[in-house]
Amino acid sequence: MVAGILVPGILLAQTKYWIEFKDKGITSAEFIPGNPVFDATLKEFTPKALKRRAEALGTSNIGSLVTIEDAPVYSQYLDSLRSLGIKTVTISTWDNAASAYLTDLQRNVIQKQSFVNRISTLATAKKNTQSVQEPESVFLPMERAADDEPDVLPIPAGYDTIIYHYGLSDSQLRHINVAPLHAMGFDATGVMLGYLDVGFRWRAMRATSMHHVIAEYDFIFKDSVTSNDSLDVPDQDGHGSLVLSTATGYFPDSLMGPAYHPDLLLAKTEDLRSETPVEEDNYAAALQWMEKLGVDITSSSLGYFNFDSGFISHIYEDMNGRTTIAAKACARAAKLGVLVCTAMGNGGKNSYPYLITPADADSIISVGAVALNDTIADFSSRGPTFDKRLKPEICSPGVADWCENHDDMFQQASGTSLATPLVSGACALIKQAHPEASAQAIRKAIMRTGSRFTGQVPDTAYGYGRLDAYNAALALGTVIGTMRTWRVDSIHHVEVGIAANNGVRNPRIIYAMNIGGLYTNTLPLTLAADSLIYTATFPPLEKGTHVRYYVETGDGSDTVTRFPRNAPDSVFSFYIGDTVVHPPFAVRESNSASQLTLSPNPAHDVIDIKTTSGEAIEYSIVDALGRKIFSYTSAANIPELRIRVDKFAGGVYYLQARSTSGKFDRSIKFIVL
Repeated sequence: MVAGILVPGILLAQTKYWIEFKDKGITSAEFIPGNPVFDATLKEFTPKALKRRAEALGTSNIGSLVTIEDAPVYSQYLDSLRSLGIKTVTISTWDNAASAYLTDLQRNVIQKQSFVNRISTLATAKKNTQSVQEPESVFLPMERAADDEPDVLPIPAGYDTIIYHYGLSDSQLRHINVAPLHAMGFDATGVMLGYLDVGFRWRAMRATSMHHVIAEYDFIFKDSVTSNDSLDVPDQDGHGSLVLSTATGYFPDSLMGPAYHPDLLLAKTEDLRSETPVEEDNYAAALQWMEKLGVDITSSSLGYFNFDSGFISHIYEDMNGRTTIAAKACARAAKLGVLVCTAMGNGGKNSYPYLITPADADSIISVGAVALNDTIADFSSRGPTFDKRLKPEICSPGVADWCENHDDMFQQASGTSLATPLVSGACALIKQAHPEASAQAIRKAIMRTGSRFTGQVPDTAYGYGRLDAYNAALALGTVIGTMRTWRVDSIHHVEVGIAANNGVRNPRIIYAMNIGGLYTNTLPLTLAADSLIYTATFPPLEKGTHVRYYVETGDGSDTVTRFPRNAPDSVFSFYIGDTVVHPPFAVRESNSASQLTLSPNPAHDVIDIKTTSGEAIEYSIVDALGRKIFSYTSAANIPELRIRVDKFAGGVYYLQARSTSGKFDRSIKFIVL
């Protein structure tokens, strides 16, 4: 496509250029706290973003965390372009540049302006999103209980129950070994994940409709709508919906992603109506937007290389991590502490079999695709980069992966587009397990635990081999999972997952009695039937007792780890009062012939429960502190119930279902947003 502008009787051909400015209207020496430009720039960053930068850059000096690269492009320079009749397309603060379509005449005029440092031609990038097969299985929306049904409902939950509910996703999740992390309670809570794609119809899909989306932005139409909003392109949000569900889906027994409870940032950067250079600009702008908001991990199943007629394409020599706009943005984000994941591309069988940008960027995770038998997918693009760096870093299942499409149907799809969200979702679990770990530490752990790190030489098809999320987490140190507690009368119980590469040694609870008490009491943690779950029971305590405690464990290398990490400055606590609190869950799965299901999960207004037990059942809902907040007993042969949860505070809850005969006893964890 040839872009153009009309003047009387003439169509002037245009090319897209990158206009780099000589400065930002302020020197680095002037860009310091107290300067109005600095102070305005600082306000654009969230505390989370500044904290991540401080950890990545090794400094807490605010003047070093926010630099002249973050300052906005000087408005007077942009005004000067507008006065010359130039309409900018994208503005990049990191590159101190703007993109615009220019005629040869305009280019010559702008090149002579004193505020312009350089003008370069922008290559276009043809999207390399993955192929999608026809749906092999379709699941219609579940029937909902009538509005006049009970206000209260039961739900299955358990500390490790979730690992039995992968449904269609079972093979792809177990192949990257996330099940042990899920069993220990990790679900990406507290981790901010950012996805860049063609769009997301996340509200219409069962597996994503209750997600916690912090912010979303359409870099095409400059609004907050990331679902399809163009009648010309009915599938604008198709690819992104598949990707998002693969990484973060949560619909137990049907579809699960590795990271099913993250904080999300969504960016629509790709315009399917045409193949123009603006998409790579959008990509860079989206990364800058996410970085300022404090994103921990970004994921993109996009790539740029080929060109439409009338535009200059990238060539293999550009795949050096330093040339393309997208690669430079990824490298900058990585330097600032973001863990960047992106797809290698699907050109492995083509005449050009190599990676596409931004997979060439340094210090990121570029993802190839393997089948479930660990053979490389023939379509997975190969490395190395032009400057001979090994790519990909890691591989993940990308052949016939299960996902959910924007029409609320489950289907299989193939491509590095599907392999990448599995990796980024797994990275979120590792980040939750090791919040102190830097992006580069997680990246190195993933490569060093890949299936080809030992025994087989990493190569330009597999990189370091298939991802092993659990072993990558262990490579970063002892893993202590989320803690579950409950109380019956004065007896307080604790359950926690613990794992270490060198073996768990002397796991224990250290506690103090009452305010001002010293941490001189210990309670051993005993390995339960689960291979990762340790339990302890406090001795009977008198009413009015206040206990403060933390977990401490050693490993085979005599390293001691505590949970919370900064204990005893931060500790857990409980108080023995009048309330009798029952266990919120049964750790073991009950007879599979009597099933209990709950949806949606996470929930917002109501939860719908189905059971095949046929008996009268007592339902209880317990909060994360072990307090019973709701109970209801159903008559026999009531297979469906609805409970309203719109007045529940946001957080984690457990629903216990027990039949009066005791034959059916099951529980499940759910989340209220």
